[in-house]
Formats: sequence, structure tokens, C-alpha cells
Amino acid sequence: MSHKIPAHKANRYTISISDTKRTQVSNLQNHIQEILGDTHHTFLQGSYKNDTSISDINDVDVVAVRLTTYSGVHSQVRFPSSISWDAIFTEIEHKLRNQRLYTWTVTRKDKCIEVRTSSFKADVVPAVQINQNHLEDPIAIYSFNNDHEKINYPRTHWRNGVAKHASTNSNYKPTVRMFKNWKAAHFDGLDVVSSYQVESLVYGAPDNLFNNDPVTSFILVSNHIVKALAQRDVMPVIIHSVCGSEDITANWDFGSRQLFKTTLGNAHSTALAAYNAGTIQDSERYWDLTFNIR
Repeated sequence: MSHKIPAHKANRYTISISDTKRTQVSNLQNHIQEILGDTHHTFLQGSYKNDTSISDINDVDVVAVRLTTYSGVHSQVRFPSSISWDAIFTEIEHKLRNQRLYTWTVTRKDKCIEVRTSSFKADVVPAVQINQNHLEDPIAIYSFNNDHEKINYPRTHWRNGVAKHASTNSNYKPTVRMFKNWKAAHFDGLDVVSSYQVESLVYGAPDNLFNNDPVTSFILVSNHIVKALAQRDVMPVIIHSVCGSEDITANWDFGSRQLFKTTLGNAHSTALAAYNAGTIQDSERYWDLTFNIR
């Protein structure tokens, strides 16, 4: 059985960023690397790097690893001298403020240094090494709000996403983008669920639920996610992040999690109605409603 939703309607939520924007992001990251010089190793992380960003997103995450600088909390490597996180942030801030290519503002945030241009908001995330190979995870980042170092696995996240994409006949990343668009349509401006959590929930769905048809993928994957969250409500099961380092529900407010689960459950039912509709008009109407278009 096939549905009557037109292809352009079904595929509109899976579109990746344009090649032009991809080049702009790459140029920005390369310039930040040039500014910081050989004391740092930078790389993209997050949705741009993982190719799971929705097409109109303008937020870029750039990790800046301070070379030969090791976490005093998580690393076994020890030196007689140390440097504070405040100094690590200040060093990067100073270099970013004294460049001349871009017109931008530089603002320190909790875990990053925010750089705003006319086209992008780049979050430069200071980090230090844990292992001696700076090209391998994990790394350590810092939160001023919590006065806490956290272990991070951004390159493991990327590798796991690449493997998942390959094992799903290249349907994983378009499906993530579709669910991120669904999140934006229902919870834009609300602190209900993060894009990181959405991506992890989609990642946890079995490979056979990802289909060449986006509508089928949405129905099957949303059903899996709702059931996984319902199970989490009654027993302490772990829903892993993409990199496998944490339980994404551990610090997820219960009320927000319930709102997300209920809204997604309703969207699953609406998408199913769109799939089973007898006319193109009804199928389009239900599919629009799935993404909160009324």
C-alpha cells in the first residue's frame, strides 16, 4: 500500500543545508583556526558537522582544543604547572576580538564563546585534551554556571552517525532532519526538548524502521520513540546519546518529557491518517497537521 502525499510535501522536511551555506561554514571554521593558530586544533561539531541540521539553521559549533593542555580532572597526564579555565577562555576571546576579516561581536557564555556575524552565530567551545592524541575523543569542556568539567565525545558522535546512515541505506540523516523540523514546528522557542535529544532518540530506532519514503520513516520511528519513552516512564531504562556516553533522559524534566511524548504520539496518529487518507487533499491536510501547519 502507498500513500497519496505528493513527493515535494513528503520530502520538504528532510532537506539539508545548501552547498553555499556549507562553504560559508567551512570558511568560518577555517578562519577561526587561522586566528587561534598552532596553539589550538579546531573542528566542527553538532548538526552542521553531522549533516543533521535543518536547512535554515544559522548556528555553528566550533570546538577549539588547546593543544598539550590536559584536564586536571579526567586526564592521567600531569604537568608541574596549570592554567585556569578562565585563562583558557580569555586567550581565545582576545584572539577572536583582534581579527579583521569579519565584523562580529564576541561574548562569553556558559560553555562557549559566542561569535555573531551577519550570517551566523558561531559558538566556539574551548576544550582541553584527556588523551595524548588530540585527534581522538574524549575531550573535556567546562561550564562556568556549574563550575564543572564534562567529558565530551563529539567525534565519536559524528562517526556513529556516519555508520548509522550507512546501515539505513542513507535514510538516517534525512529522518533526523525531519524530526528536527517537526520539533521546531511544535516547540519553537520552548525549552521542551533539545535537538541533541531528538537526534539521539532517532538514532536509537532500529535500522529497519528507516525507509526511503519519509512518511513511512516518520510513522515507524515516531512510534518507536513514543514506546521507548513510555517504557522509560515505568522503569529505569537508559536511552543513550548518539555517542553512547550518557542517558539523554537523566536530566530531562519529567513534565517536558511527557509533553514531548504526548505531542509526538498525536503527530504519529495524524501522520498515519495522512498515510491512509483516500484523497490527495486529505493526505496533504493530515500531513500538514503533523507538522503543525493549520
